[in-house]
Amino acid sequence: MLASWKRPIRNALKHSKALVKGYPFYYAGQQEPQPQEPYPHLWHEATTPIPDRGTPEIRQNRLWNLHLAAQKLDYLQIPPGRIVSFCHRVGEPTLRNGFRAGPVFVQGQVRTDVGGGLCLLATSLFQAFLWAGWEILERHCHSIDAYGEGRFYPLGQDAAVAYGYKDLMVRNVWAVPLQLRLQVLPAQGVVASSVWGRSPCPVAVKVESQVLARLAPSSEAGVPGWQVETRRYLRDRLSEREQGWTLDYQTTSLYHPCDRP
Repeated sequence: MLASWKRPIRNALKHSKALVKGYPFYYAGQQEPQPQEPYPHLWHEATTPIPDRGTPEIRQNRLWNLHLAAQKLDYLQIPPGRIVSFCHRVGEPTLRNGFRAGPVFVQGQVRTDVGGGLCLLATSLFQAFLWAGWEILERHCHSIDAYGEGRFYPLGQDAAVAYGYKDLMVRNVWAVPLQLRLQVLPAQGVVASSVWGRSPCPVAVKVESQVLARLAPSSEAGVPGWQVETRRYLRDRLSEREQGWTLDYQTTSLYHPCDRP
């Protein structure tokens, strides 16, 4: 009973915080598979493997959730200054909204909940946005490194989402209209996210993630945690000076130690 009351309150608080910052007034909302103006220039593409873990039902549900969410993001047009909010576009992952139960990370444990698997989509999108030079307004890492060496993302370059709690939110800061394309490809076992523009990307991008500390697990069979710093540097694409890089984005990700899933 308590959980049923907490969710709408949490959702309202999250929306209120975004409203105070004015973000909802700039959310991108138009999807156009065949726009009048083409987007011929690829800014960046990120390909993220789909983990082949869990029961056949869980794997099928994960794919279902990915396809359902991707439909709400594919071909989204983002004019200059507009914002992409993952949670706003996808909506609340409930049974009523068509989502199914899949794997989620909660308080250092792997569980099953409705909408599970969407973090894979958010991670793929974050990598595309990060390397395309977008402004990162909100991003959260996973609470644990559940996959270890078999993880589907570089440490420090993932994105966790939880409706009303954790969002992935970015802004197109460039004077170029952009378009997002998103594909879930089960046959290839990947999610492909790409950002396209009406003109080429004006900057070169460099992203570096460095492990600052290894956090020992509580048992020999456990999974260690990590403290990771990620930095992004930008440089004028036409510049030939290697020293021309400017630090543009910096964040620290903390993955807690946990028992092996």
